[in-house]
Amino acid sequence: MKDFKNKLALVTGAASGVGYAIAEALAKEGAKVILTDIEKDSLEQSTKLLKQESLNVFCQAADVSNSSSMHKLAKWCQDEHGSVHLLFNNAGVAPAELLPIWETKPNDWEWAYGVNVMGVLHGIQAFVPNMLAHGEEARVINTCSGNGAFINLPSTPIYTSSKASVSSISEVLKLQLEQAESNIKVSILFPGPHTVRTKLFSAERNRPEELARDPNAPEHPISSVEDMLKMMSSMGIEMETTEPEEVASFCLSKIKEGNYWINPVNDKSEQAFKDRVDSIVNRTDLPNPNIF
Repeated sequence: MKDFKNKLALVTGAASGVGYAIAEALAKEGAKVILTDIEKDSLEQSTKLLKQESLNVFCQAADVSNSSSMHKLAKWCQDEHGSVHLLFNNAGVAPAELLPIWETKPNDWEWAYGVNVMGVLHGIQAFVPNMLAHGEEARVINTCSGNGAFINLPSTPIYTSSKASVSSISEVLKLQLEQAESNIKVSILFPGPHTVRTKLFSAERNRPEELARDPNAPEHPISSVEDMLKMMSSMGIEMETTEPEEVASFCLSKIKEGNYWINPVNDKSEQAFKDRVDSIVNRTDLPNPNIF
């Protein structure tokens, strides 16, 4: 897909952050973009801002963790706007993790997996059948993380393992679509190369009551990128950050090149990836990933 003019794109988690930046970048390149998010008010406000730029954008709230909600969204898209060519399964959450894996609670896993894993699956199941049916050039882009796909940080077992699932789902989807000789390609996006300035660390704001966090769990010291930067600075580590717009620009450029892997990395991350692969190939002890 060399350009996005007159293509219809659907972006989940688009009210802010990387999703919003991707939606804006696509629209500026001539795509018709549908933004969706669970935060209806924020979604409508974000869409309004893009419309003020005279961009061809629309919005519809949906819950990616709910299969019925996503199928309703797919029907609405088809009925109101036609066939989707670009599906960005971008919505994601990061639970406040402080406990060792044996002390974590089921609610934390169910919430994170519901959005990060089932959200991707629901997007695929709701939209790919029609993308296959219309037969035009199309692409599915799943947002992942190097934390889970390439390395596994011990401080975030829930988030890490959920993103490992996204990586596996994406690879299998790519291979199955190739076996089906379809016109649908797959990409996997790793926002970076540094910590991206988004609201991911405050994702608890969207957590459903029925999956509430344990009230006795220790309070997490990080609820924003700024909190993380301050904490790391106090430890003598000065972290770099990446803006969502940089992620969007890199993502679209790699889609045009036809890339499966959309993974900008910094030197420390790349070395951590190599160390892990070396341990697998050489059957040596698993290294402790050092990316800071």
